[in-house]
Amino acid sequence: MATACYINVYNSHMDRGSKVTTIPQEHYEVDESEIVVGKPLPKLRATNTVTAYDGAQITLALYGKTYTIKIDEEVEVACSEYHVGGGVYSRDCYCVRLTGTKIIYKGGWQWGDTIRQELEGPIGDGEVFYPNGDHFKGVFHLSYASINGPAYAAEGRYTFADGSYIEHAWIHTSKDKKPEWWGLHGVFRIQCPPSSSELPAAGKPDSIAMFLHGGHRYGFELVLGQNKPWVKEWYAGDSIVRYTGPDDLFQYEVVDYELDENAAEGLTTLRLTLKDGNKTYKVEQRGGDYEVNKYDDQIYKPSTRVTVWLPNGDSLDHYGDDVKDFKPYDGYVEVHRAKTAQCRTEHWEKGKLVDDREWQRDNLFSKKVTLPNPTGIGGEMLANVWADGHISYNYGEWVYDGEVKNDRPDGQGVLVGNDYHGRRRYEGLFTDGQYAEEETFTGKVMLHVKSGHKHWSVYNDGEWKNEEYDIEAKLGTLNIDGFLNYEITKITQDAITISFYDKTYTLTPDNPLDLPISVIEGHEYSDGCVYDGDDYSLELTWKSAIE
Repeated sequence: MATACYINVYNSHMDRGSKVTTIPQEHYEVDESEIVVGKPLPKLRATNTVTAYDGAQITLALYGKTYTIKIDEEVEVACSEYHVGGGVYSRDCYCVRLTGTKIIYKGGWQWGDTIRQELEGPIGDGEVFYPNGDHFKGVFHLSYASINGPAYAAEGRYTFADGSYIEHAWIHTSKDKKPEWWGLHGVFRIQCPPSSSELPAAGKPDSIAMFLHGGHRYGFELVLGQNKPWVKEWYAGDSIVRYTGPDDLFQYEVVDYELDENAAEGLTTLRLTLKDGNKTYKVEQRGGDYEVNKYDDQIYKPSTRVTVWLPNGDSLDHYGDDVKDFKPYDGYVEVHRAKTAQCRTEHWEKGKLVDDREWQRDNLFSKKVTLPNPTGIGGEMLANVWADGHISYNYGEWVYDGEVKNDRPDGQGVLVGNDYHGRRRYEGLFTDGQYAEEETFTGKVMLHVKSGHKHWSVYNDGEWKNEEYDIEAKLGTLNIDGFLNYEITKITQDAITISFYDKTYTLTPDNPLDLPISVIEGHEYSDGCVYDGDDYSLELTWKSAIE
């Protein structure tokens, strides 16, 4: 168990009604297991009874009065006083402070699971109480993980322990049903309450911060004081690094900052430029919006992201709570390496790298352009072009390595397709972005097609239905039912090459080509046996060639 509340005893001296001194005398910690409704609160030197306790607040009855104490509140429940002399009185004050040990949820709940959906969880109106005194009240929406399932995202008012709040905030709860994982994920702006101790004229400075998770702050907080702005970094609720503040004792300087609030998208972005001597760090903290599932506009997923650019050109991209002091610390971080133009995802635990993926080419260090289809069959494709002559088309559908001019293949190179194209390979001369093999036939070849189709089932073998027609042979996929993944990859004056994954077929004027029967299975029984399917046949005959 964990400490749930403190019993604090203070001694104060009052001189003619005014408090002169307050000195802590005793401090007791009460474990959560010791708080029992109907029994006294231990270590409190007064006759009392705990009348209610739910983790978010405790109610005590003593001396005919009732005291309700919420998380992070400290309430005086009893005192003793005696006259010292000369109008001075000494008072011993007994105070109870509730700290809380876990996140508490109160509100609507949905029960019952099915084989394919987890339906149990919070839904509708609800409240979340955090151990640090924060409070959320709002509406819990449908799960973005299980359609018509429980809520894992909620929209409402988030109130901080110091009294500041966000009127429109999204909290991202977990797929896990444990409330200790629930917490605000998003940009927030705190307008601190007045305080005569820090800035007598204007109260405390405004501050713009980022990310809470389970009631703990993460990320960078920009403080806007009366003089120049300054920044501090938070990690798991602790202020871990202080930057150039009011006393100018710290090494980092806020060179520039920007708060971008895009009301149309519900997104807030805080951009910071920090300087340490000749080293410059840039931080972009984004969040506060939500993604709407394209299939159902009532499924919500709050969105948060932080990118840190380091002085050497590298960058770290994460969800806002994985980096500490500009370094990966605990969680999953996408690392972008400027020197090699590569990236990978890394898993860190308490400042130590525990797992990583293979390095791969990084799109951040490439140029995005629209290029002709490199196979030469016409049309355009989106492409990423790197400085070393590597080009990726349509996210890796085709990959080129070789000579490049004007951001497109030009000269000797190699083009390789993905699995859909059977890892097909074009090697040789490329001109103005397209494969230009010298022996490619530039005329027209007409083919005669004999295609057949039958539909069968376990009860009926089906009958073949055949048709015949002529087509012009063109580079690219065959537009014939049952053989859509077959591609004409080469046309010469006396031969046509057709490829299907790792297999190659050749059609010549003297020899018709019968492709293997294509079988496409349909439905299955519950035991995996096939119920029906379609068979396709295809015979191609070279009809004529026109120069």
